[in-house]
Amino acid sequence: MDPPRDHLSRRDVGRAAEQLAARFLESRGHLVLARNLRVGRGEIDILAEIDGERAVVEVRSRWVASDARSPDPLDSFDAAKARQVRKLAASLPARARRVDLITVRFHRDGVDLLWLPRVG
Repeated sequence: MDPPRDHLSRRDVGRAAEQLAARFLESRGHLVLARNLRVGRGEIDILAEIDGERAVVEVRSRWVASDARSPDPLDSFDAAKARQVRKLAASLPARARRVDLITVRFHRDGVDLLWLPRVG
């Protein structure tokens, strides 16, 4: 049986995923420059320096129930979302040269994290 998640809002899951993603990048020697960076009407989850390049990192997350087929967080990064993130990256004063995606799946047995560099 899955643990109760009554106390975890969608926002809480998203914040936890962003924190894990930032720690993941830092653990690999990359520099997190900013988190939850407001750009116009949008928001960049993570702005980082990865391999000497400025990167916008989009973080997508889901709580996955073990007794049901839950959507994969990767599915929520569609063409429209990719365009939106690229537009935000291009509008930064010091333009980000790449867009990366990190997906985080929370489930009863732990967490699965997937890093997809250069998705846009």
